[in-house]
Amino acid sequence: MNKRPVYAGSFYPEKPEELTNLLNSYKQDLKDGYKSKAIIVPHAGIMYSGYAAMAGFQHLELSENIFIIAPSHHESFINIALPEYTYFDTPLGSVEVNNRLIKDIAEKFPCLISNEVFDKEHSIEVQLPFIQNLFCPQVQSAIDFVKGLKKMGRKLRIIPVLVGDCDYRLISDLISTYWENSSFVISSDLSHYYTQQECRQIDTYTATIIETGKIEFMQREQACGLTGIMGLVDFANNNDCSMIRIMMYNSGDISKETDKVVGYGSWFMYTDSRNDFIEQYCTKYILKAVRESISSALRGEEYIPREIPPVLTEYGASFVTLKIKNELRGCIGSVYPTKPLILDLIDNAKNSAFNDPRFTQLTEDEFNEVQISVSILSAIERIKFKDERDLLSKIYPHGVIIAERDRRAVYLPVVWEQLPDREVFLKSLKEKAGLPPDYFSRTLEAYKFDAIYIS
Repeated sequence: MNKRPVYAGSFYPEKPEELTNLLNSYKQDLKDGYKSKAIIVPHAGIMYSGYAAMAGFQHLELSENIFIIAPSHHESFINIALPEYTYFDTPLGSVEVNNRLIKDIAEKFPCLISNEVFDKEHSIEVQLPFIQNLFCPQVQSAIDFVKGLKKMGRKLRIIPVLVGDCDYRLISDLISTYWENSSFVISSDLSHYYTQQECRQIDTYTATIIETGKIEFMQREQACGLTGIMGLVDFANNNDCSMIRIMMYNSGDISKETDKVVGYGSWFMYTDSRNDFIEQYCTKYILKAVRESISSALRGEEYIPREIPPVLTEYGASFVTLKIKNELRGCIGSVYPTKPLILDLIDNAKNSAFNDPRFTQLTEDEFNEVQISVSILSAIERIKFKDERDLLSKIYPHGVIIAERDRRAVYLPVVWEQLPDREVFLKSLKEKAGLPPDYFSRTLEAYKFDAIYIS
């Protein structure tokens, strides 16, 4: 039994050639090329959300099974719903449903088996043309055909999952159970029908929650596919993975109507920390940006970065260190993330060059000799300790912050190279905070963090 398309001609073009041309127009030259087994993408009319959706799907790793986990907009039910359809059709052809796997899911998870709840639902249908365009193209170049030979024998099937009144941990468990041989598409738009300014504020907050994993702060109004998003982020949290932003905008950016807009965003799951991703894929961009920000300031100009990797628009904290002939020439940074990482880097680069109170302002002659290195900090974690001996056992090899009332000091992890002895390290840090080296009290606070280095 085939599920016929309902939204061809409204949410996306009805003519195959027109649909293919539109989808192709959204494709981008990916700078990082990373392929992920899990993405978050929007499901609005593709003339509005197509850029974000295609950018997400271009990061999706092809698997034998592609789960599409989407909210139900029209029908109410408990937990999740699965279809009995054999195929889902679009103007680009038919996509097979893995009914055998659906039977297995039904044996393991509480669910509703029903075609009816899928009949008028757009949140799954809108995703299918992207899958067909990227993974089942009807017309291919010779090069793409040869590349596709490696995938022969691997038959792509979808598992459509509609989410009703459901605990997000069910979605997390579902992903975990079928992770090995599957990829996962979380279908969700962001905020709905706020002014454009309000939308940007709400969606930025939502993005920060997704990217920091703090799903306990999520509210229903932030995204229509909230349960699916929370389920994927919970899975990422449990497996030490990170959510990396690809793109975010709203319908007003396309239509220019700003009274009532809908937010769109796309993310992919990275199997390590965000800072690891930045180190792997953004090193050259960061070093160029911090150097050009100093160079522009020397000329009396303001540096405006272009084509910013989206991951650098996430909030982050950094230090920028300047050296000449291996001697320190300036070092300013941020301990807590208060702005997009790219702006934090640019500000700290200029402050290191011109506002470090230990040095005079950097000159043009010195700039030609300066060596620049960047530290990007992880999240700050408070250290719980009983006494100083307990504290000493917990500080290596991390960056450390100590605070006592209005006294505060920080050492980056790299300082361990100069002060490898824990007692010496801690005494030096106390002195930096303006405290006696042997000082200790029950009100002393300590925090730790890690960092990546780019130089």
